[in-house]
Amino acid sequence: MTPYTLLCADGSLSLLQVMEFHAKANPDHPLFRYDSPSTPEGYEDITWRQAVNLFDTTAQIIRGRLGAAVDRTPAPVVGILASTSSILYAFLLFGTLRAGCPVFPLSTRNSEAAIAHLITESGVNYLLVSQDAHMQNIARKANDILHSKNVHITLTSIPTYEEICAHDHEDRDALPPLQRIDDDQVLIIAHSSGFTSFPKVIPLTQKYCSRLPGPRLVDLSTRVQATHGAAMFRAAFFGVTISLFPPTANAVIATPDRVLASALSTKSTVILCPPMFLEHWVQDPASVEKLRTFTEVLFAGGPLARFVGDSLDKSGVTLIVAYGLVHVSLMLHNAVEAHGNGWEYFQFCLSLQPVLVPVDGDPTGLLFKLIVKQTETNCLVLPNTEVDGILAYDTNDILQRHPTAPTFYRNGEKTNPGPIEQILAQDSRVKAAIMFGRERPHAGVVIAPSQDVLDVEAFRNAIWPTVEQANATAPSHSRLFKDVCGSSAVESSHAYLWMIVLATPSRPFQVTAKGTPRRQAILEDYAEDIDAAYAAFNRVPAPAGPRVHGSISINDALEIVRGQVHINIRPSISDSENLFDAGADSLLAARIRRGIIQVLGGRVPEIVAKALPDDVVFTCPTIAQLASLVYGVGIAASAVTDKPDSTPFKNVPASILDNNDTIVRLREPAAREPPLILVHGGGGFIYGFLHLQKQFRTGLWAIQAVPETPRTSFVTQTDFYYKKIKEAQRTGPYRIGGYSAGAFMAFRIAKLLEEHGDTVIQLALIDSSPLLTLAPRTGNTHTAETDFADPETLRAHHDRGVHGHCATMRRYRDPWWSKFADCMWERWNGRMRAEEMSELMAAMYENMVGGSANAFEFALSLAGERRVYAEVMRGMIAWMGELKAPVTLYKASRGLVAGDWCCTNLRVVEVSGDHIDIVNRDELVEDLQNVCT
Repeated sequence: MTPYTLLCADGSLSLLQVMEFHAKANPDHPLFRYDSPSTPEGYEDITWRQAVNLFDTTAQIIRGRLGAAVDRTPAPVVGILASTSSILYAFLLFGTLRAGCPVFPLSTRNSEAAIAHLITESGVNYLLVSQDAHMQNIARKANDILHSKNVHITLTSIPTYEEICAHDHEDRDALPPLQRIDDDQVLIIAHSSGFTSFPKVIPLTQKYCSRLPGPRLVDLSTRVQATHGAAMFRAAFFGVTISLFPPTANAVIATPDRVLASALSTKSTVILCPPMFLEHWVQDPASVEKLRTFTEVLFAGGPLARFVGDSLDKSGVTLIVAYGLVHVSLMLHNAVEAHGNGWEYFQFCLSLQPVLVPVDGDPTGLLFKLIVKQTETNCLVLPNTEVDGILAYDTNDILQRHPTAPTFYRNGEKTNPGPIEQILAQDSRVKAAIMFGRERPHAGVVIAPSQDVLDVEAFRNAIWPTVEQANATAPSHSRLFKDVCGSSAVESSHAYLWMIVLATPSRPFQVTAKGTPRRQAILEDYAEDIDAAYAAFNRVPAPAGPRVHGSISINDALEIVRGQVHINIRPSISDSENLFDAGADSLLAARIRRGIIQVLGGRVPEIVAKALPDDVVFTCPTIAQLASLVYGVGIAASAVTDKPDSTPFKNVPASILDNNDTIVRLREPAAREPPLILVHGGGGFIYGFLHLQKQFRTGLWAIQAVPETPRTSFVTQTDFYYKKIKEAQRTGPYRIGGYSAGAFMAFRIAKLLEEHGDTVIQLALIDSSPLLTLAPRTGNTHTAETDFADPETLRAHHDRGVHGHCATMRRYRDPWWSKFADCMWERWNGRMRAEEMSELMAAMYENMVGGSANAFEFALSLAGERRVYAEVMRGMIAWMGELKAPVTLYKASRGLVAGDWCCTNLRVVEVSGDHIDIVNRDELVEDLQNVCT
């Protein structure tokens, strides 16, 4: 492998010249890496040479769309408002720079009012907008606001990844020459988060960009960092390879499971994530174990709950805080060196000149306000103060010094009031407001009313229009929510509902000499009230009315889901609109799920309500889909509480129970990742796949028998499943699997795919194989000359088969399965009618007994005219030998498949357990996902 050539740190090259340097000096070094399950490595790279070529191509497309205006002096400012993959976003950003224009990437979390404000302040002339409905809607509304202020911009759509890759750039105008540019020339425009104030424009100049690496460069070319965001500067200056989701037109929603799976698939050594992801992973020992494999686990974007950080740290996870500000080009020293002083502490870069101002009234002497001075190697953006005659930036951050290591600090609270506080204080009924929510799942506010409040609920209703006004200008992570729990059944003796805590006359707000509220003192005074508000939120309150299990109608479910979606996103969302296209993100998805669970807690048993998967909003991203699932929860509750034959329903989420589709999408795959499509067992249901659904980190779909499933023959049933697969996934490669009797069906489906020219990269047979229909393990004992053309012999074969099924189920020593075995045997011998069985048992009987007979008939057809045992076996082996796909047989240690019934060309993996609980084994979960990587 060619050694990596490090960039010179003298700052003489412009940002675009740095890119060109790597294209020539390190052409084959990967800039981007993304997961790709269809490749042998499990990932694909985009090298520096390829990336720079694509930047240039994007630039030519953008110049073509801007026309003659692109060559104006000064160059037009181009904004980007796009919900798309990070790799495509990087092409847009650097392609715009290469086209000769300053670029302004706008956060998709901003409201239309904030977007209009930022466009006006920055002087954007053109806005590149992604094609999704939400971004188009935000852009249109922002443009309407601009028009009302006589500000005019041009909206144009972004080029797609496919368009960029397929573009023939030979006929385009030549790009501007790469040359040295002035230090003060603005390259990129950033903006603040809008949490502590209305979003502010932050121009990033050539000088700022060139100072980002600091006084010396470090070779990090062996590091692969999973960031799922923009980390281009670390790649450009230090050689880091950036691990991202695959390049697609639409953004891949970064769920915790997807991010971790992608980081592992791309062989990342470092992972960067928000705190809420760590709070999700800490609950799963398997995820914690995976986090230990990274050399660094960085978190940024907010504080991490202390108990989460302590737990991960004790588990051996190298947890590091990534603290920084866009206003300051360089902040932290080597993060790993700081780790020995506690996971939450960091150390400033040696070239930084921090000014630490002691906080008045701090008895510990450890709290300081941070001010950063400008130096030769550290460039400030928008300095807002001076220290000793030197420009400086007052961060308004409070830092806490380490008690025994005085050069180490951890971040404290922000001291600037946020926009919600300011807008609330403009309401005549509000004297002052202080927000809270650090290390909490959502924000709240303490309000000092201007007059005594007699009716708390009436007061909150009265000020709610003002809260909505504040929410309209705030990013989603800082909004206040009304009746988030879906119920007002919180004790009326407390002064909190909707995460709004009311100050009392006995505890007035403490103020400074200037009359402004003392934030820290107020939060300490009301700490118990704040804790009580969160405790009330975390409880599952029962709505008014009787508690009736299983009484949820589809209309009830729609109202429940609409209520949560309209509260958390906006009231105008239709039932069929994708919530993420409408502005939802992972934080809002978590809030919607929690709200639904809390409402359901008053209607169904808590264990059923909490069975909703963590990623339920991601897998059911519309109101209609979520409502269908919630309706199913009512059915599940009825099954759990009322039916005597409820064993298969225990803890099964509604996403499985209430789904009449042939293919049930248990977990959606990442972009361009083929899901594992798993065929049901002999009973026709997929209730046994619950553990797989919870533990899978890659895509998992399941095929179940439904009323429309044809059962006249093995061929018609598997042909039907093949058709459904092609409808759901039109192109390969395919991953197919089958459990129990489904293994035979999966085998034929894989053959059908190959016969039609498709590629199957995985075939997983779980404790079964096509040969099992002839195997002694099910009670069949045949000689080579056993003739199945004889009706009595055929009947005896099926007798022993049903007896074998019953014997297997009785070995589970479970009352339900024992009862089912008794009913199956009685029904087979004509002593019980279908009407006398429960609906579930009757359906399972038809699938198991009828399916076994159909499968055996298909096996006989492979023998030709002479249906003796030896010929049938020979025909089966020949038929199986035609398959090209790699096959893995998962054999339960106490299961149905014996080693001597495994073909020699199969990969065999033994899994501890019996035929039923094999699907609950973590070793099966892991191998099913790793077999094709």
